[in-house]
Amino acid sequence: MRIFWRVLAALGGLVVLLLIAVAIAVHTVDVKEFIGPIKQRVKDATGRDLEVRGGIDLKLGLEPKLVLDDVTLGNAAWSKEPQMLTAKHVEAQIALLPLLRKRFEVIRFKLIEPTIVLETDSGGKGNWEFPALPAAAQGSAPAPSGGTLGGFAVGDIAISNGAVTYRDGKTGDITTIVIEDLTLHARDAQSPVSGRFRGKVNDTVVALEGDFGPLDQLLRQRWPYPVTVQGEINGKKASVGTQLTVQGNVVGLDELKIGSGSSAMTGKMAVLTDGARPKFTFKLDAASYALADFAFPAKAVAAAKAAAPSKYVFSEAPIDVAALKDFDAEGEVTIGTLSLPDGRHLDQVHVQLTLVNGKLDVPIMQAMALGGTVLGRLQLDVSRAPDAALTVHVDAKNLDLAAILVAAGVKRELHGGKTEVKADVSAHGASPRQWASSANGNVIAVVGPATVINPKGGTDVPLDRLLAAVNPFRGVDPSTQLQCVVIRLPLKNGVASIDRSIAGETNKLGATASGTLDFRSETLDLSIKPQIRQGIPIAVPQVAELVRFRGPFTSPSVGIDATATAATVARLGAAVYTGGLSIIGESLIAQATADPGAPCQIALGRGTGANVAAAKSATHANPPKTAAEGVGKALGHLLGR
Repeated sequence: MRIFWRVLAALGGLVVLLLIAVAIAVHTVDVKEFIGPIKQRVKDATGRDLEVRGGIDLKLGLEPKLVLDDVTLGNAAWSKEPQMLTAKHVEAQIALLPLLRKRFEVIRFKLIEPTIVLETDSGGKGNWEFPALPAAAQGSAPAPSGGTLGGFAVGDIAISNGAVTYRDGKTGDITTIVIEDLTLHARDAQSPVSGRFRGKVNDTVVALEGDFGPLDQLLRQRWPYPVTVQGEINGKKASVGTQLTVQGNVVGLDELKIGSGSSAMTGKMAVLTDGARPKFTFKLDAASYALADFAFPAKAVAAAKAAAPSKYVFSEAPIDVAALKDFDAEGEVTIGTLSLPDGRHLDQVHVQLTLVNGKLDVPIMQAMALGGTVLGRLQLDVSRAPDAALTVHVDAKNLDLAAILVAAGVKRELHGGKTEVKADVSAHGASPRQWASSANGNVIAVVGPATVINPKGGTDVPLDRLLAAVNPFRGVDPSTQLQCVVIRLPLKNGVASIDRSIAGETNKLGATASGTLDFRSETLDLSIKPQIRQGIPIAVPQVAELVRFRGPFTSPSVGIDATATAATVARLGAAVYTGGLSIIGESLIAQATADPGAPCQIALGRGTGANVAAAKSATHANPPKTAAEGVGKALGHLLGR
């Protein structure tokens, strides 16, 4: 909407310019002779050529009406478009009695079917910047004695069925505005101004009404200047209220109130324009805010719905961050409850950020989410956009496992399962998929004790198929007593090489995984070895030698690897282990079993690997006594040998 207000300011300048022409026309009176003076006065004020191709008609009466047909105004010399403005009709009704005091009061000024071209050059200069216009705009001052052109005041200003294009000379971006109806009303220059706009900004439907301070107060720079606007944007309620101040190169928006839908935000904002780029500073607060209350262009929403779903988990759609190079920023936002489009919410949200030279630094990101707390830091360098460099640090504690699964689209009945997540990742690219494909760093997730209710019957969910293959007790026990899960992903160029850094333990078994997670192709290939706790009775046919979990992230397959070699099994661990969780400490990262040979300890990188070393030693000294020896003996007993 920043461009929208900038366009309105430029439109105001054009209206003032045309009013000067109207004042000259009325003062000259003879409609056959005053076309020349109008053109010359506009030429002197702007350096542009004004043409009235359809002639001028003056209808006399108590409120004389002046009509100019087929009006054009030339553009800046550097513009590719020859005309800055064309209008089918320009109408002005003038109060008769003030003319006796050489004061021109325009009761109603109207542009009918105008086409207006607004643009900036590569240096940011606008084609609406007229050197002599600021002086002319002071026309509200008393007329000099004997002057040929006195002051003028405007009652109503209206534009109907108009079109405006705004082109940014730096970026080439074009904004289009369709004006169905634009009106401004003030009884006189000392009275408050009311306004209304109906139309579209690009694909966004806008219907706004507003109240402003007197025009005289604005021209004389008597701050603060009150602004209140309310209405609808794409059918959603929207409002803005503030006290405007301008001090040198600083534009301040104090007592700022922003509303959208059912959400409201308060605070203050300022724009500094004395640097190489404008700098925005802000401090905003909201008791509650819903992202769904933001209005998005209707065409963009329709296109998003119609677009074919991506086959990837991480979106290929590029994120346009190049605009972050066009301005600097510094500020903070605090929100009591932030509602997400999917119905979930974040509480006690607080964000601080700085943006300088295209480098975004967010040192504080914190929120209550998924039953716990999330702290984060983010850095985004877009100076070489579109190949933006991203660095993310996350430290989440006391998360609820059930809430995490629901957020991932998996519903499970469970109790407990407090979870911690730590991430330290850097990446580069222009889309989430490119960032995932180039990621380097570490991600660690640790889940504490939980009771998971086992579902009845089989499902086609990959996670259910995997758990059924790994855990033979899942089909007979009503619940699984989970004691820990560790997922540690060492990422290098988008690939996580897993060497027993994924593991889980229940009160009856443990499991360790090795393999790869490739975020470049979004595929995984993991070998998972179940390990039965010592003393747990179970028939051998119920225990898988090795479970393979492989395929695309979206639909991996589960299989039993009957040809697993002894070396593979030995590397993953013995079929029976003695470890188990005994004491739960203050931090889940320290909650894994004290047994250095237990799966969770090994996954965390804290295990001694003694069981693996022993297995390797046994392989070289006496090949039959491998980690699979226990399985072989049990099979022998089962077959009667």
